[in-house]
Amino acid sequence: MVRPAGKQNCGRVVLVSCLALLAAGLIADFLWASSHRFSSAGMSLPSSVTTVIGKLPPKSNEEETKKKKDNARERKLSATFQDLDAPQLQWEKMASAPVPRLDGAAIQIRNFLYVFAGYGNIDLVHSHVDIYNFVDNTWGGRFDMPKEMAHSHLGMVTDGRYIYIVTGQYGPQCRGPTAKTFVLDTDTNTWSDFISLLVPRYAPATQLWRGRLHVMGGSKENRHTPGLEHWSIAVKDGKALEKEWRSEIPIPRGGPHRACVVVDDRLFVIGGQEGDFMAKPGSPIFKCSRRMEWYSVMSTCWMRK
Repeated sequence: MVRPAGKQNCGRVVLVSCLALLAAGLIADFLWASSHRFSSAGMSLPSSVTTVIGKLPPKSNEEETKKKKDNARERKLSATFQDLDAPQLQWEKMASAPVPRLDGAAIQIRNFLYVFAGYGNIDLVHSHVDIYNFVDNTWGGRFDMPKEMAHSHLGMVTDGRYIYIVTGQYGPQCRGPTAKTFVLDTDTNTWSDFISLLVPRYAPATQLWRGRLHVMGGSKENRHTPGLEHWSIAVKDGKALEKEWRSEIPIPRGGPHRACVVVDDRLFVIGGQEGDFMAKPGSPIFKCSRRMEWYSVMSTCWMRK
């Protein structure tokens, strides 16, 4: 038996309408319940909870926190170094030197500072010694250096009276080095020749150790290549006790301008430079030409065996 189509369509419309009303009721009930719950919670919050949520730290704590953050941003050293108390050194202006100098040399004996040679400018080198008196803050006692003595990049050390001056650059610009070596008697301000170094060097590390004059490193004859050689010769009272230099253990890394000290019978070679300007090829005045150079914080130690 076939049912009429009109009755089937009517039943479907009634069913869909009921489902739509039921869904609308559920959505409305959900929205009402949610709104009621949030508003009730907001009104029934205990005053203590509301106070905690809205509480701000005291003003002093806020400023202290900001200060700590600012300090953290400004800190450039680790706390290990930043927390060390630095000495409060007061600088005092002393008498100006008679002439400006670059790459000269200086050494102190008692109350006097002996300042040697150096560039006046790239085309001018000094060939004299100036003496500064620490007691009365004056310069005086100028005297000439030997004509064959280097004008810059000197190796230098003293035993408290005699100053040993070893090799160095002869002339301005980027001229070649000399192997000539001299001794100055500071009691009489007189010069003596000394046994020349085996090869010329620029600014070698120079020190007295165990009765011997030690000369290490420096730059080789082209001015740029670091030298590793290490020589020594026995000396006493400004004189050589041997007829020639003796080869010693080479320095691990060479180069000019290194500090050299003896502490607890150990010889320390510290810092310095590797590489330097060189003379421009074919330049009649040995004009300096830029090369890559770098500086070292390495230290080397020879110990008693």
